[in-house]
Amino acid sequence: MKKSSKGLFVLAFLLALIGAGTLYIYLSQLEEPQQVSLETTSVLVASVNIPSRTMITDEMVKVVNMPNEGVIEGSILTSEDIVGKYTRTEIFENQQINPNALIEDISEVLSMKISGSNRAVSISVTGSTGVSKLLEPGDRVDVIVFLPQIQEQARIVRPDIAKIMLQNIEVLAIDRTLTRKEGTPDLPAEEGQVSSYMVTLSVPVMDVETLILAKDIGLIDLALRPLEDDFIYTTSGVIWQELLLNDTKQLKDFFPEYEFEGLDEGVLEPGEFVYSKYLYYTVEFGDTLLIISNKFYGTPAYVQLLKQVNKIDDENMILAGTGIKIPVLEEGGVENAD
Repeated sequence: MKKSSKGLFVLAFLLALIGAGTLYIYLSQLEEPQQVSLETTSVLVASVNIPSRTMITDEMVKVVNMPNEGVIEGSILTSEDIVGKYTRTEIFENQQINPNALIEDISEVLSMKISGSNRAVSISVTGSTGVSKLLEPGDRVDVIVFLPQIQEQARIVRPDIAKIMLQNIEVLAIDRTLTRKEGTPDLPAEEGQVSSYMVTLSVPVMDVETLILAKDIGLIDLALRPLEDDFIYTTSGVIWQELLLNDTKQLKDFFPEYEFEGLDEGVLEPGEFVYSKYLYYTVEFGDTLLIISNKFYGTPAYVQLLKQVNKIDDENMILAGTGIKIPVLEEGGVENAD
């Protein structure tokens, strides 16, 4: 009996020892931090609030590591894919940047194509007034206004007149097309109607009112300018009588018996100089008609001819950058220049 009690005691001791060891191991595992493997991805976020229609710079974005589960699908990961582009909507600080928040091509947004103090103004033209529908966004045009004659009590108070009113104006859009690309064929106009289309121009703010008034009281034509840089020219407009006059302000030969009342006869006699074509010269800084006469004719003797041909009252008041006509003298008249 004594032997059996001793065996039970030893067994109980061993069980207690095993239980204590197991509890110790369990408690030790609870005290040790759990090592969790977390996968992350480098993603681009805004470092500040970025307003809409703003060009993004390096300082506006930063790269952060984010758990894969928190990365929004399609978000931009590197600054090379975003710097220099414009925001379509506002982007908030620490927000991941989605491509949908960016303007991929600013040429597709009209307001982004207007620079400085210019404004977008649309006018309606037809094939005959809008360069035969050959204009494209990015072209530059001159705007010509035609004002019809006004009569009061059988008296003409304003003759028909045409005037270049705006020069070197950028075409922003044709109808709703903002980029230079192959357009769709024009739909035929209905019988009795003239097919028209809209041209949107980038107009300096100081000229917007002038253009709006001109298109309401007159007729607008567009003249396409060359691709290379060109100058701005000073023009005084033309009335119908001037279509019939030569440079000496005399009536051209097709109606020799007809005369206009009130027109100056001109200083130079008709036929004193013989020419039928001109060179166009752009006035340089420091030029005078005396200098230009020497440059083209080798003598200052043709200042009066240049004044009369170009309708210049004061030979010293010619502006650099404007264009004037230089008559090409023919043999049989005065000696021609090189």
